[in-house]
Amino acid sequence: MEPFYQLLRQIIWPRYREEGPPRYIDTAFFSKEFFDAEGKMKEPVKSILDLVVIGYRPVTTVSILATLVENGNKPMYGTQLGNELEKRFQLPKGWFTKTRYYDNRIGKLLKLLCRLEVLEETEVIDSKSKRRYVGYHIVKTIYPAVRERILNFLQGGNLSFLAPTTEVLKTKEEVNKIKKCSNCNALTSSPSARYCELCGSVLNFVCSMCQRETSAEYSFCIYCGKMLG
Repeated sequence: MEPFYQLLRQIIWPRYREEGPPRYIDTAFFSKEFFDAEGKMKEPVKSILDLVVIGYRPVTTVSILATLVENGNKPMYGTQLGNELEKRFQLPKGWFTKTRYYDNRIGKLLKLLCRLEVLEETEVIDSKSKRRYVGYHIVKTIYPAVRERILNFLQGGNLSFLAPTTEVLKTKEEVNKIKKCSNCNALTSSPSARYCELCGSVLNFVCSMCQRETSAEYSFCIYCGKMLG
């Protein structure tokens, strides 16, 4: 089991400590005062509801997003997501997929995330049974940003909106761009260098996202997909 799931498992097993949403949340999603003429939820209400909804199921929400990110944002239906969470957290079968557990722990959450335009529904056809299901994937317009934050979080980074901004993190990223020759261990910080100027061997450097060493020959990290350079 990966460290991410090892650390968070205690929140959902053996007791389920994630709480249900306040009663007013359902009402808020249908209040005409909170929507504009195009049916979009107004700010700052949407941002606050984002925090409330994600906050009431933090582990489940982040784990669903992580599962979709690791699956390349390929649509998955609710039971598939539940099965994946059971495997990743090494929980008894049915913990997320039995009807009453699914409805309370995943089903309602998926609907709320769709209303917040974090997820969107699409049709999924099961490859074995050929049955059609309502599937979910991260909204395409926000997927790149969600993917970057989730991959960073899975590696022990900070997901909070109170985390340092990109400007502050830039210094750390620039340090990680120092490249080392795979043959003679010579160092260079040249942004365009791909090969060692002393012996001609391939240069390697540490990806700022996943912290794994990769070849400077590539434009994208072969482990997490982050753009290199």
